[in-house]
Parts: sequence; C-alpha cells; structure tokens
Amino acid sequence: MSIRKEDIHRLVDLVSEHDAKLVYDLIRVVVEKDNEVVVEADNSPLTENEKKILKQADIDIKNGDLVDWNDLNA
Repeated sequence: MSIRKEDIHRLVDLVSEHDAKLVYDLIRVVVEKDNEVVVEADNSPLTENEKKILKQADIDIKNGDLVDWNDLNA
C-alpha cells in the first residue's frame, strides 16, 4: 500500500496538542530506525506529581516494599 507524504501531513495536522509529543516521538523512532539513535536527556524540571511519585518510591524502597519481577510473571 502506497501512502503519500501529503496524507501523513494531513494526519499530523489533526493531532491534538495533548498528543503532539507522542506523535513526534513515534515519527522520530521511525525516521531514525536505520540511523544511530541519539538519546536526549530530559532536563526539564520535575512536576509536583513526579516529585511525589519519586518520594513515595524512595519510601517504598527503604521499607522493602518491592515486587520481585519473577512474581509478576507467575
């Protein structure tokens, strides 16, 4: 099946702002699949929710509240 680039452009134009980053990342993976993939660091500040999640993860680790990977697949 042959897809014209114009059709891809039209689809991209329909993507909501909320999903723009996801679509960008997906397209980038496809474009770079035959090239060396460069991983970019995300140095943006953490959101309050991300800070809360990390703080809770630290507490869980200190308390030994961990799940064994093998138990997940049992």
